[in-house]
Amino acid sequence: MSANSPSHLSAGAQRVLTQMLKAEQAERFDDAELVCEGNQCWIGLERTSRAVVNELLREVLIRDQGEGGKAVERYTLNDDGRRAALDPSYTVPELYGRKRA
Repeated sequence: MSANSPSHLSAGAQRVLTQMLKAEQAERFDDAELVCEGNQCWIGLERTSRAVVNELLREVLIRDQGEGGKAVERYTLNDDGRRAALDPSYTVPELYGRKRA
């Protein structure tokens, strides 16, 4: 797809995906993880909004790495998140047999 294709993600969500992928590629795995406690979320030492995290979850681009019942939530990229970081026009085609809206 063209680099000029419009992204369906917000600029903040696309920025976070790109940061996560770059940190993964550099094997800085702590910086490749989104960490949230309540409404406070960070990627590495940089704060990001809960809305961005929720957007990435809604688009199924990150996966929960947390332990159930813990106050701290941890998220990492999944394969679709890596694709979306490389190609902003990428969308997850279907979820559970239903077409994406």
